[in-house]
This record gives sequence, structure tokens and C-alpha cells, in this order.
Amino acid sequence: MTRKKHHAGKEKKISPAIQVKKEKVDELNAVSKKYPVVALLNIRNLPDRILQSSKKKLRNDASFMVAKNSVIIRALEKTGKKDLAAHLDFPTSLVFTNLSPYHLFKFFKDNKVKVGAKPGQIAIRGGKIIIAKDSTVAKKGAKISDATCKALQKLNILPFDAMVNMVAAYDGKFTYTSSVLDIDEQQLHADLQASLAQAFNVSYNASFPTSQNIEALLKNAFAQSRNMAINGHVYSVVSTELLLTQAIALGDTLSGKVGNLSSKPAGADASTTPAAEQKQ
Repeated sequence: MTRKKHHAGKEKKISPAIQVKKEKVDELNAVSKKYPVVALLNIRNLPDRILQSSKKKLRNDASFMVAKNSVIIRALEKTGKKDLAAHLDFPTSLVFTNLSPYHLFKFFKDNKVKVGAKPGQIAIRGGKIIIAKDSTVAKKGAKISDATCKALQKLNILPFDAMVNMVAAYDGKFTYTSSVLDIDEQQLHADLQASLAQAFNVSYNASFPTSQNIEALLKNAFAQSRNMAINGHVYSVVSTELLLTQAIALGDTLSGKVGNLSSKPAGADASTTPAAEQKQ
């Protein structure tokens, strides 16, 4: 009985399936190097037309790639983005993009489309799906039947909003989840304005100079120093003119009073003068 000799230099064969995965990982890594941001999309139950529409609109700013989760995890680990792997529990598409995580999320949010109901979906929109004002076809939380779906389709009623579900994104430093990126812009703007006003008031009242309050602090300091100089009759570049103006005004007032006194005739006391003359 003879044993087959193994050649030391002979390479181990790789199965076709593993080879395909390896090539896909290398492809994802190559694309990842071209973009600063990578995002995870949950494409479960996502109509293909919505995904294709997003690809078309973002063709100059993003690259979409679909792969098995095991391949995506391997690619994320190789490129140092393993934190994103913790969010993978759904059919996934990767998006490599030049957009910031916030602007990418906002793009998907702004591009919602109306879609029809499907059997088994849960009723929404304020608790009811309504055909007429007094006709409730599905209560909130109830599954929509096949007959109801057909009725809604015939009436061209599209009760659901569908959008690309972006779960998380990584920008080279931080991982952002959808809960962080889903921002009300108007409320954020109002909150920022309120925060800036409060910060300005605190720094101003504490006389702590910043680029925002330095002009106001200098104006206030100038006004206080000028008032102190004027009240203390200290002559300076800023107080001399006003002090001289006040002195002139005071002089005019005193001159007026002296003038009034000097204009009275001598011996103007008529009650005593005739009596003195009669006595003589």
C-alpha cells in the first residue's frame, strides 16, 4: 500500500463560493477607498423602483452595492469600519458617498413616495385607513386583509409612505444611527438660536470676552468710563467737550441770574423811601 505524496509547494484549492466572496470583499474595499462615508440601508420589503430611483439621483455622489451580510461584515472589518457591523440584522445595501451622513439621510427622507397597501401590513395614519369620512377599513394595529388591499388599489388610495431606510453611517470618525440623523431642521434652528442668545447673555454679564460679545463689551466699557470722567470732572479726550459744554451752559445760567439782579433800580423799595423824605 502506497501513500500519495503531498507536494510542499502545491497551493490549497479554494472553493468557488469562497472565491466569489473573496472577490466581492475586495470589490467593496476598492470602492470604499474612493468615498469618505459609508452607510447601511435596510432593503427588506423596499420596492426596487425606489432603490433604483435613489441610485439614479445620486449617481454622481454615491455608489450602491448589495451583498450578503457575511461579505459586508468581512469588508467592514478589513476597512476599519467594524462598528457598522453591529447594525447588520437585515438584507443590506451599502452606500459609499461623498455626502455627509446627515445630508444622505435627509435625501432619503425627502424622497418618500406613496405606495399601496399589501396584505398583512399594519394600519397607520392617525389610527385608521379611511376611504370615506365615515368608512374605516382598518383600525390601527390591525393587519390589512387581501380584500381591503384590492379595494384600496381600485380606488387608487396609497396609504403608506415608502423610503429608503438608512440605518447607520460612518464618516471616518463616528458612527451615526438613524435616530441621531432624523432631525427637525426648524426646531434645530430655533434651539441653536436660543442657545446662542443664552451663551451671549452669560458671557456678556460675566464680562468674559468672546468674538461674539467683544464689540458690546467695549461699547459698555467706553460708556461707563466716559460717564465716570464726566461725573468726576476729569478732563480727557472723550469728556473735555461735554464738560466744557456743561460749563458754558452753567455760565450762561449764572450770567442770566446776575443780569436779572443788576437790572433792578436802586432804592426800589417804595414803601420806605417816601417815609424817609417826609421825616426830613
